[in-house]
Amino acid sequence: MNITPVNSNNVSMQGNNKNPNWLKRQIRRVGQKILDMSPTHTSKDDRGSIEKWDKTTSWVSHPMWNRGIMGATAILTQPTIDYYNHRVDDETRTISRNRTIAKIIAGTLVGMFVVRGPVYKAVEKMTNITGKNKYSKLLLPKAFIQRLLKNGRELTNYRATLAMLMALIAMSITNFVLDAPLTIMLTNIFNEKSGVGKKKTDTTDTSERKEVVNV
Repeated sequence: MNITPVNSNNVSMQGNNKNPNWLKRQIRRVGQKILDMSPTHTSKDDRGSIEKWDKTTSWVSHPMWNRGIMGATAILTQPTIDYYNHRVDDETRTISRNRTIAKIIAGTLVGMFVVRGPVYKAVEKMTNITGKNKYSKLLLPKAFIQRLLKNGRELTNYRATLAMLMALIAMSITNFVLDAPLTIMLTNIFNEKSGVGKKKTDTTDTSERKEVVNV
């Protein structure tokens, strides 16, 4: 029987790693100390405060206004990034910035007032539990009507999810029918206001005239 000698280095390494979760516990301990040191705040649970909070959350989570918030955030950041890209010349940066602004404006307007707003409104009318219209419960799952009736938050989440899915289908059409033409039109307007593209056009016209004369 062969007996393999035990390496003293391995023994010491195992002894040092008795608790592999030690670092995680230390991180949690530091985080808990920070939380304990932070001041505590209490909020009033009165009916008025709860109603205001519900209105705010419903407004922010509404697909139409949520799309507007994303568009506003994008127009404050993306054009700046394009315009300060010093790897290209000034005219290219200006055209890129104008195209980005046009794309954001077109996408936001179409998304808010053509896709998400109307789609969510239609979903609301077709998921009206107390409605008497024949289409009021068209998109409601019959097996969960009573459950949704008792829990308004679940009904709100269901409507938002359903509206998002329908909006994605609608966007596959509006991106080509509305977004693209509107983006091109706005880009041309912004380029004209910025005075870009004129030099190239003038040069092209002059060269064409010379070719015609030479012929």
